[in-house]
Amino acid sequence: MSKRKKKNTVLRIISGFLWLLALISMGYLCYLIYTANILPTKYYMILVGVMVFLILMFILFIRNKNSRAWILIICDIIFIPLIGITYFANDKLDDTLKFLKDNLNAKYETNIYNVVVNKNSNINSISDLNNKTIKLVNDMDDKTLLEKSINKKIKNSKLEYSENVAELLYEVKDNIETIIIVNSGNYDAMVEEDQEYTNSVKVLDTIEIKQRIENTSTGVDVTEDSFIVYLSGIDTRSGKLPAKSLSDVNILLVVNPTEKKILMVNTPRDYYVQLHGKTGLKDKLTHAGLVGGVNMSMSTLEDLYEIKVPYYVRVNFNAVVKLVDAIDGITLYNDQTRSFSCWTDRDCVFKPGNNNVKGKCALAFARERHAYTEGDRHRGENQEQVIQKIIEKVTSSKTLISKYSDILTSLNGTFETNITTEEITSLVKMQIDDMSGWTIDTYNVSGSDLYAYTYSYPSRELYVMNPNLKTVEEAKVKLNQALNKN
Repeated sequence: MSKRKKKNTVLRIISGFLWLLALISMGYLCYLIYTANILPTKYYMILVGVMVFLILMFILFIRNKNSRAWILIICDIIFIPLIGITYFANDKLDDTLKFLKDNLNAKYETNIYNVVVNKNSNINSISDLNNKTIKLVNDMDDKTLLEKSINKKIKNSKLEYSENVAELLYEVKDNIETIIIVNSGNYDAMVEEDQEYTNSVKVLDTIEIKQRIENTSTGVDVTEDSFIVYLSGIDTRSGKLPAKSLSDVNILLVVNPTEKKILMVNTPRDYYVQLHGKTGLKDKLTHAGLVGGVNMSMSTLEDLYEIKVPYYVRVNFNAVVKLVDAIDGITLYNDQTRSFSCWTDRDCVFKPGNNNVKGKCALAFARERHAYTEGDRHRGENQEQVIQKIIEKVTSSKTLISKYSDILTSLNGTFETNITTEEITSLVKMQIDDMSGWTIDTYNVSGSDLYAYTYSYPSRELYVMNPNLKTVEEAKVKLNQALNKN
């Protein structure tokens, strides 16, 4: 065999190997895209066309023993970058599908209970509670499951039930003999209202009750119908997502997929509203999450604005820190004429104008209210700005390519939602097909300062925000316009 023929034989073997790798990689990509249903037909057919092109190249050139060396080299030059590109795409798409499967369409909810005793109590561990009387609240949805969990941890305990969680929390603060088990959200609420509360009590242990939930169909076509997503931002000391907790961020996002518009309506956490299905005293909006979880918060907002909210996304504040760090920070605008240090983190100082910040200061900015005369209303505007800046940076092509895996990792396990994988992929498919930009508008309802008794804490006046009904009516108009109902 001549040297030329030997050289061509080696080149054909190399080309054939590269062709096989390219075809396998391309075929797997087509399979993933078909399974996920995220690519419009016109683009999917282009992928299929590339595969047909690869097969034709194999038949015409690689299997042809008379093909010249330079033709085989050109084939190799085509195959090598194609393998790299499809391998990268397969890896990212695999990660995406796993992320969507793990985090969308919430399947479980978890209630977290704190075992609390007086700071000066001789009880120092859960084992010291054997044969003791423990007090609980008689309004829990998982009473039987909680009792079973208590009996597994504590021997021969006697359970006494109360109708008022606030009374129990005050009692354990004042009585060295009292032992209580309360929802972690109620404990967090007490700590928020009484800054010195943690100096009077100690949490011995936590009990987690996990239950499966069933999500019903919303009947919404997210690519055709305007719809509302309730964005609930919670702040828990556990860093987890308990089913019942304070909701410090309460934003309704109206998504209009046909006009590519998003409206964000912010309702202050301390808004004094009637909780859905409850009579008597009104309460802070943030307490709705304590009483009935995310469904109570959604229903209360539905009552306030006379609209239907089919979707929710609950996000722990830790997600903001992780996500902003994953995208190498965001730029936030301080509209004050002076610098200020955030009250939740004095290391975070914002000068007038633009400020480039990392995650912890982005979160501090979203929490800030003491630096403004408008207080909680301006905090809502800050929250909207943080969300908008994150959306803008995350959706930029540069960030998506360079930080894609970091973004998914930062978000994994930090939120829960009833939005399904199919609904998200439908939106992605629509966006890829259209590629047009979105416009974002915001609106904040306002109110006045007030101290009042609340449904959750009927024996003590708390700070609340008395709604400005004019702004509530304006919000209703804007919501209905965004939903194309006017």
